[in-house]
Amino acid sequence: MNADSMFLFPGQGSQVVGMARDLHDRFASVRDLFTCASDIAGFDVAATCFEGPMETLTETRNLQPALTAVVLACYRAAVETRAAEPAFVAGHSLGEYAALAAAGVLTVEDCLKLTTARGRLMQAQAEANPGAMGAVLKLAPEIVAQIVEELAEEHLICLANFNTPEQLVVSGSEAAIEALTEKVSEVRGRVRKLKVSGAWHSPLMKGAETPFNDVIDTVTFADARIPVLMNVTGTPEQDGSAIKENMKRQMCSGVRWCPALQYAWDEGVRRFVEFGPKGVLAKMMKAIAADPGQMETLVVDNPEKLENWSAWELTTPAV
Repeated sequence: MNADSMFLFPGQGSQVVGMARDLHDRFASVRDLFTCASDIAGFDVAATCFEGPMETLTETRNLQPALTAVVLACYRAAVETRAAEPAFVAGHSLGEYAALAAAGVLTVEDCLKLTTARGRLMQAQAEANPGAMGAVLKLAPEIVAQIVEELAEEHLICLANFNTPEQLVVSGSEAAIEALTEKVSEVRGRVRKLKVSGAWHSPLMKGAETPFNDVIDTVTFADARIPVLMNVTGTPEQDGSAIKENMKRQMCSGVRWCPALQYAWDEGVRRFVEFGPKGVLAKMMKAIAADPGQMETLVVDNPEKLENWSAWELTTPAV
C-alpha cells in the first residue's frame, strides 16, 4: 500500500463528448466494460460518450451510467498498465459508486446497475420537482451556512456540496437559488448557477430515494479492501454494511468532500490520482491542501496520461 497516495473518482460535471474513446480503441478490457455498460443501461453507452450530442449525454439518466463506465475505464486501463494500491479512495457524488468498485465493495456490474437506476430515478424526480444548484464562491462556509439557514425559513434550500474552503454548492428551488444569489451579492460573494437538470443532494430528491434504496437492497456490499472516504460523513469506512447505509443516505445528503480530503491530508496523503476527464477533483485539491507545494496530482483519462501513471511509484488490484 502507498500511504501517501489516494485515488479520486469524479461525478457529474466532468463529462465531455469523446471521453475515453482512445482507451476504448486501445484496450480490449475497456471495450468489454462499455459492452457491459450498454447491456445494463439499455442504450449504446460508447456511442453516447464518443459522439454525443452533449445534450443527450448530459441528461442524467444517460450521464450516470455513461460517466461511470468512463471513470471505470480510465481506472481499468491504468491498473492493466501497472497495478497500484492507495491509502484511500473517494468519489464525488456519482463518482462514489466507481470508488466503491475500485475498493472491491461493488462488482462492476452492480456498480453500473446502481448508477443506471440512480440516473433514471433522479431524472424522473427532477422533472416532477424542478430545482437548481448554485456554487457560492469567495465566502467563508459559516457565512454561507448562515445565509442558507435564513433562506430556509421561506424556501426549500440546503447545502449540497462542501467542495473546498471557498466553494460550497447549494441546492433548492429556482426561487431559492435566485434569493441566494441576491443575499450573497450583498456580502460581496458570488453565486455561479450550475448547468444541472435537478437539485441534487437535496430534499427535492426524496421521491427517488425510497425506490433507489430498494435497488440498493438487491446488491451485495462487500467489505472494502481500501478505506473509502464517504461523502455523507467525510470519514473512512471499510465495513460493507456501514457503507451500504451511507449510500442509502447519499442521494439526499450533502457531499462532505472538503472534510474527506482534509482527513486524507492530515493522514499524510500528498499524491492524488484522478481517474476521468477534465481533472475537476485534482483542481479542487489544490484549494483544499494546507500546502499545495507539497502535493502532486495526476489525471488519467487517455493513453498519453498512462505514461505519466507508469512513471509514478505506486503499487492496485484489478477491477
